[in-house]
Amino acid sequence: VISAPPGDIPSFGVVIEDSQKLKNTFSTLQAFTSDGNQIGTSKVLSVINCFEYGTAECGQDKFMNFMANLGYCSQDVTTDCVQGVTATNSAGKKLAVNYVGAFPEKMAYAFKGNLQANLPTGGSTFLVDIPEAPHVAGTNYLVVAQATGIKGLGNPLFNVNDFSLGIFAVSKVTGRYQITGPTTEVATFKVLGMVSNQRVPFDQSTGTTARCAQSSATECLLAWPLPLDIDFGLSLKMHAKINGWLHGRTNNTVAEITTAADGDQVIQVSGRASIVPGVYAWFPKTDIPKQVADYYATKPEESAYGTGFGNRLAGSLVSPSLLKDYLDYRESQFPEAIAWYSALKDKAPMAPTQWSIRSTNSGSDQKGCFRNNASLSGIVATNSNFFVSGPPVYNQTENSLDYKVASPHFLPNGEVFKGTYNLLMRSSVARCIYGFTAAPVSATVSIVAADGTAQVATTLLGEKNGWLYLTASGFTFSSPTVRVKLIQAAEVTAPNPTPSSVAKPAAAKKTSITCVKGKTSKKIMAVNPKCPTGY
Repeated sequence: VISAPPGDIPSFGVVIEDSQKLKNTFSTLQAFTSDGNQIGTSKVLSVINCFEYGTAECGQDKFMNFMANLGYCSQDVTTDCVQGVTATNSAGKKLAVNYVGAFPEKMAYAFKGNLQANLPTGGSTFLVDIPEAPHVAGTNYLVVAQATGIKGLGNPLFNVNDFSLGIFAVSKVTGRYQITGPTTEVATFKVLGMVSNQRVPFDQSTGTTARCAQSSATECLLAWPLPLDIDFGLSLKMHAKINGWLHGRTNNTVAEITTAADGDQVIQVSGRASIVPGVYAWFPKTDIPKQVADYYATKPEESAYGTGFGNRLAGSLVSPSLLKDYLDYRESQFPEAIAWYSALKDKAPMAPTQWSIRSTNSGSDQKGCFRNNASLSGIVATNSNFFVSGPPVYNQTENSLDYKVASPHFLPNGEVFKGTYNLLMRSSVARCIYGFTAAPVSATVSIVAADGTAQVATTLLGEKNGWLYLTASGFTFSSPTVRVKLIQAAEVTAPNPTPSSVAKPAAAKKTSITCVKGKTSKKIMAVNPKCPTGY
């Protein structure tokens, strides 16, 4: 869990470990006024917290954003909620999962949903108990399901931009905590559409950052390694629909998106936790590594975004320390991640277990083959620290599906980190991209290093129940590209007979004879010649 820099020395740091975005989450609905309607450029004039959409200050005329923790389905909340949690051990036995309750019991900034406006209810994360799936500190697990989105000025409907799921093994301790939540300080919102909040809880008993995965005012959930031999699963019913691609920090991932009788989406996902190297470090501002300093010297604006630590000086909006924790897994950010890897001598300082699944954008909509968002197009799962948030990209030159990843070369114990990549793609989507028929498909997989050299990896491919399954494992880093090329043998069709191809009987050979009658002779030509009577 992230915390302030050692000794509170003014520092510059980074965390590239995407489960952090699922820790200490909260619900919030905010309304903004601005000097224009351009997201990313217009200046914010005011911001307030809302608890219901449609009130005087939280109406259709405002720009709004939301983060909604989705609770366990109940009589009061029957959609945009978690229908069930499952756990299956390595022997295939389904384990009992008991709902414990919402945590925190009351979310300070919870808000009422509005189905007509496509706004989910924002509540609390929750706890379950799985007695037959113990971890090192008990049998309790925190379940996080969160949707985020926005509503434009004058637009009556909200759009869901992101959807995330996470499961954490936890234990509970008591204390006094300042919980996370949104901010309404206008100066912290540089432009319309920007999100600003307090994401790190504070331990008021010790005067330090609380090391919680989630907290209330009096209780803190500490996170522990997840068991790696349990298949965890979640089922959700969603009125606010998500897009058709998922990214997983899981192994043996299985997922499906279907449509319920009332038109809502039913999302079912399962898989085992995976080990993912994480990057987390602080450097005093007087001793920033050259690789990092050189990168931000060319992009100074990027060095200003992150989570601030420490007390600001009077009249200043800048905290003395800044943690870069907003990398959103775009391809353009690979150089930034690699600069931090270099500063850490290409060695990950931690390698935690993770179970998380999130929606991704559909990229460039590969030849229009991703347009059906009512069903799942595919799942990408990798244990790489950094990746492109989206489906594989169709490479027209190579006629391949490319997926770029990056990680430190070494694990904390000094071992070389070995990558895994799992692609599950609906067969109909793959055939659409390549123009294939229903005939069987095969594939070649190559791992191409950043310098263009090829690596050796173990690969598996199969097709079952309308899905293509592909796995590549055992490759190394820092920033290779996984290149998948699907192929299909030409179908062999038996030719139909034509009149010209029907064999004709060979013509019988004719012979000739000479027939004589007195001084008269006659030559007869026939297959079986005979002389006329009298000859």
